[in-house]
Amino acid sequence: MKLSKFFWRLFVINVLVVIVVGIAGFSYLYYLYSTLPKLISVADYKPLLSSEIYARDGEKIGEFYREGVRTLVDYKDIPPLLVKSFLAAEDGSFFTHSGFNVMAILRAVWINLRAGHKRQGASTISQQTARTLFLSSEKTYLRKIREALLTYRMEQNLNKEEILYLYLNQIYLGQGAWGIGAAAETYFRKAPKDLSLAEMSMIAGLPTSPSQINPVSSPAKAKERQLYVLARMVDEGYVDEATADKASKETLKVQMRKSYKDTGPYFVETVRQVLVKELGENVLLEEGLKIFTSLDYADQVEAMKSVQNGVRAIDKRRGWRGAAVKLDIKNAEVIQDFLTKTRDRLHREWSVSIELKADGTTGKLAEFTEFHEKNKQGEIINNIPPYIKIGDIVEGVVTKVDDALALVYVSFAEGRGIIPIADMAWARRFNPELFPGEHLNIKKPSSALTAGDVIDVRVVNKIYTPAKLKTPTPYKEFAHLALEQEPDVQGALLSFDMETKDIIAMVGGLDFNKQKFNRSYQAIRQTGSAFKPIVYAAGIEKGLTLATPIMGSPIVYGGKTVEATESASHHASKKDEDEPEAWKPENYDGKFTGDVLMRTALKKSLNTPTIRVLEKATVPFVAEYARRLGIISPLNMDLSLALGSSGISLYEMNKAIAIFANRGRRFAPILVREVRDRHGEVLLKNVTLDLRFKEKLDAIEQEFTDKRAEYKEALAAYQKKLAENPGMDTQKEKPPVNAFFFDNPDQLISPLTAYLTVNLMQGVLEPDGTGGRAAAIGRPAAGKTGSTSAYYDAWFLGMTPQIATSVWVGLDSEKTLGKGETGGDAAMPLWLPYMQFAHKELPVKYFDVPEGIVFANIDKETGKASTAANSLRFPFIRGTEPGANPMTDEEKQVEEKNFLRESF
Repeated sequence: MKLSKFFWRLFVINVLVVIVVGIAGFSYLYYLYSTLPKLISVADYKPLLSSEIYARDGEKIGEFYREGVRTLVDYKDIPPLLVKSFLAAEDGSFFTHSGFNVMAILRAVWINLRAGHKRQGASTISQQTARTLFLSSEKTYLRKIREALLTYRMEQNLNKEEILYLYLNQIYLGQGAWGIGAAAETYFRKAPKDLSLAEMSMIAGLPTSPSQINPVSSPAKAKERQLYVLARMVDEGYVDEATADKASKETLKVQMRKSYKDTGPYFVETVRQVLVKELGENVLLEEGLKIFTSLDYADQVEAMKSVQNGVRAIDKRRGWRGAAVKLDIKNAEVIQDFLTKTRDRLHREWSVSIELKADGTTGKLAEFTEFHEKNKQGEIINNIPPYIKIGDIVEGVVTKVDDALALVYVSFAEGRGIIPIADMAWARRFNPELFPGEHLNIKKPSSALTAGDVIDVRVVNKIYTPAKLKTPTPYKEFAHLALEQEPDVQGALLSFDMETKDIIAMVGGLDFNKQKFNRSYQAIRQTGSAFKPIVYAAGIEKGLTLATPIMGSPIVYGGKTVEATESASHHASKKDEDEPEAWKPENYDGKFTGDVLMRTALKKSLNTPTIRVLEKATVPFVAEYARRLGIISPLNMDLSLALGSSGISLYEMNKAIAIFANRGRRFAPILVREVRDRHGEVLLKNVTLDLRFKEKLDAIEQEFTDKRAEYKEALAAYQKKLAENPGMDTQKEKPPVNAFFFDNPDQLISPLTAYLTVNLMQGVLEPDGTGGRAAAIGRPAAGKTGSTSAYYDAWFLGMTPQIATSVWVGLDSEKTLGKGETGGDAAMPLWLPYMQFAHKELPVKYFDVPEGIVFANIDKETGKASTAANSLRFPFIRGTEPGANPMTDEEKQVEEKNFLRESF
């Protein structure tokens, strides 16, 4: 009796335990179920989508994303055969099971038990979708339970097509591609609807092991998976054997993952920064935006090429800095290790596409393997490996220096070549203190190189052929190379389309991967004479004309003389504790002139006349004029302002000349034309780069708005007074005057002054101007050179009626570029080839002449009206041309004083 009571109690306790455990288990499952992501309809699907950036011609130039590239594809746009490819590969009974394939699970368990490890999985597409959509890939029981619960929820709330839609958009398919939209684009540069059966079956074979078995990282294994998918499609009755066999034999052109860092990286990063500020980082990285920018793809490529070539030329003029690394040429293992690492790196970066053949080999891989094997056996079939092309710059190691023949032998990756003395004659000892004409080329290679030096070489030709020989022998096994060196000089270029206001090219430096600093708008550098057009424009507002004679005699300010040339920032404001230093500005050549016409003064970039123009206009007015043109950087409020002593960005300067070319109207350069969300709705339009400087620009705009209100109030008061006093002497009481306010608030300065300033800058491109060589552009253009003290900075600003482009060259460390490296010699050669290319398809246009401009013949020496055959024809604001008005007694007295001063 007692024993039966014991068992009864034990039974009750066990039942209670089971009930409690059951309730706890059920509660826990319910808790897990309640914490699962909501997925009642497809509308609840919120994947992380990548945003795409396009140039204005439709070329894709970049991507922004959180986890990888993904673009949503509607189920109706997915080809049925592509769906069947995935069903055959992953889940043949998808449309008949309820989320779990019990037979497949049992089969997998049995196979894995027999193997002693996991060989086969049994996850359905529904389970894979649940796992990839919301859950981690950790292999734990808790994850499996959550996966099962989420699978159940999906099957209860979604139909099979909706689950397939989620799966095909969510699955990872290798090479950073998430979903079939990104995979089709990444591997084949196509939309899913345009894929062939061979391409579909290749993509459908990827989910098993997308990182290891894809046609880029493992072509042969990817081919095996493709054949498996095609066989399964035949088994399922989706295609017949003949169709599958034809697809299996198709050669596929597989694309490498495209890198967008080679074209416009500084521009794309600028777009990212501006849009993060406008839309937020999450929207930009997760919402799948389409971003249509202002960049012109072809112009950008040419801009980068022009800057690279130009900066390398400047750097070579400074001389050879020597090899950064030297290897032991007698240690064959060290040399081979260097060459092998170079080969592997170049091969990884080699091509944008491969041809995947029916046997699982690739055309270019086969080419590489053949070259590699034959080269290893000493059978040279080509002096340049297939992953290096003519014009490429690669690292190599000097193996021999032959002074007798003036040749240097170099090994690079799996190639070898020769540098003749003509292609390294520039490599004299580094010395920026010499003018270009003072440099002496080296006569023998050993002056610069020794065996074991690791150097940069540019591939000139496949075979080195000495100039005196008509055949390549005895050098047919050597490529023709030229010595290069990594520049320490930097350059920047910024270009605006004058008609659309688009930023069509932006180069912020030589290598974005090494330095993200964007010198096109982040670098604040002294402008030198590039600032002078602003001074002369202000002078025109104060009554000067292009024909006004300006004194060119020496000027000395203060006591103890300190001379300054182009930029006076180091001298003009400096004070000595005992005695203030004098400032004696000079012209570039150290010579002084007599009186020169104002147009001539700018054409030849003369300093002392410019300072006199500044004195006429006054420093505060020139500074205000610069602000009106969008200059936001701090300005030196002294006479050195005339010579460009202030630090200003390339962006500010290019905006200023664009306003001149735009007839004085506001110019806000467009960075992004339009941003659309995933549904095609427009989020933003005409986003300007000015947004990066919004606070400063708004402050300046508010200042001018307040002054405009004051001016209008004063003008109204004057007009009222005049109405009340019709006989008022208007010669004594003149109306208020302001150079900046017009009926159109977007008219920043007078269109007449803007045109005259452009004409002044056109003079710079005349044969005797400082930028005369830029006239090779072959169409109406205007520009201004700029150089600073000790040649720290070189500028060239230039525009046509269609495009405004400015270039800066210098060192980040603010050291000299080298003597003689002026704006016309260092910066203009970067500007010219780019501008010639950018205008290649454009018609010839002339700068518009606004109403109120008249032309008159003047004497080239005095600026007075002339009928002589050698007279010059200048534009004037109507009423200011010589002879338009008789001189007053006061003007006659001034002219008499000037005459006496000239005589003295």
